[in-house]
Amino acid sequence: MPPHITLAIIDSDASARESFEATLKPFAETISVVGTADNFSEGIRLIEKCDPNVVILEVNDIQRGMQEVQHITSKFPRTSVIVSSSEKSSDWILSLMRSGAVEYMLRPITQEELKQSLQKVGRFMFAKPAAEAPKGKIISVYYPTGGMGTTTVAVNLAASLASEGTKVALVDLNLYSGDISTFLDVNPTYTLSSVTSNIDRLDANFLMTVMTRHSSGPFVLTEPNEVDDAISITPEQVHRILEFLRGVFTYVVVDCGGPLAGCNMTIFESSDLILFTTALSLPALKNTKRYLSAMERKGLRKDRLKLVVNRYLPKADIQTADAEKVLGHTVFQTIPNDYVDVVSSINKGLPVVKMSPGSPVSKAILNLAALVSKP
Repeated sequence: MPPHITLAIIDSDASARESFEATLKPFAETISVVGTADNFSEGIRLIEKCDPNVVILEVNDIQRGMQEVQHITSKFPRTSVIVSSSEKSSDWILSLMRSGAVEYMLRPITQEELKQSLQKVGRFMFAKPAAEAPKGKIISVYYPTGGMGTTTVAVNLAASLASEGTKVALVDLNLYSGDISTFLDVNPTYTLSSVTSNIDRLDANFLMTVMTRHSSGPFVLTEPNEVDDAISITPEQVHRILEFLRGVFTYVVVDCGGPLAGCNMTIFESSDLILFTTALSLPALKNTKRYLSAMERKGLRKDRLKLVVNRYLPKADIQTADAEKVLGHTVFQTIPNDYVDVVSSINKGLPVVKMSPGSPVSKAILNLAALVSKP
């Protein structure tokens, strides 16, 4: 947990207030309840007096709740609002988040849920501002069309980088055919389009709310649910999101695909490294050569373009030396063909580096993580 969180509770239910306080007693060294209030007016006076880091606000009416959240966040910008409510509606959740709430807890609230919500708020509250923190590294994983394993590489690279407790973001910017949510078996309330539709609210608290922490380690921002949502995403929005993520996370791994235009060019221009995935087949190498040449013509430095050969077979007709000669690029990393383990990991929603850490494909991706993490 962060150094110390001060907390105020605004709730009309006396038993709920008592329950919150009792639930938080085991965490007294890191969380202090500075006071409780049974109505909003009394709660405002409490905030003015105690200046808490966090307010847990009961919401039973959506319109009044939105007004109350907006009032607190505008009058007390240093105070984060966590909403507690019995309403399950996703419209309620999104409306209250747009009003400024950083977390939404569904009643009844367990001790673990409360602890996790406060941990999430505190993790960003006590982090250094992006301007003071060292800039993170953006690593994009790309192939222009599907079927080359970019999502497999991106998901497992992110999990490998996060294995030592490093803060890693995994972002699906394959806008029209992204698969990260499927590969990790997540069904988040919020996606990339939740951020772009609220781009002017982009800050650490909002980001913390919309990203999903996967059990393998990375914080995940998944692809838009609908094609219409993807169409409305602009390069300017992508640039703002990536640069903000760079200021919060040590590594930002981006899964992308499609043409060398629009949002993709923004991704590449923001990337420190571009991992171009390919295979040792004539069609793949032909396409790779065309795109690498085009990327260099568009001003992307050759030293940022790293060739990753996926589904590598040591005894294949075409060898890495042949590919290097044709492409004019050194192979950065080979990833062996391991169809059974990779497909099994996808079906289980778990990165192969976590499911089968000793497998050849896992060892190769761990080595890739070591290579990209070098200064």
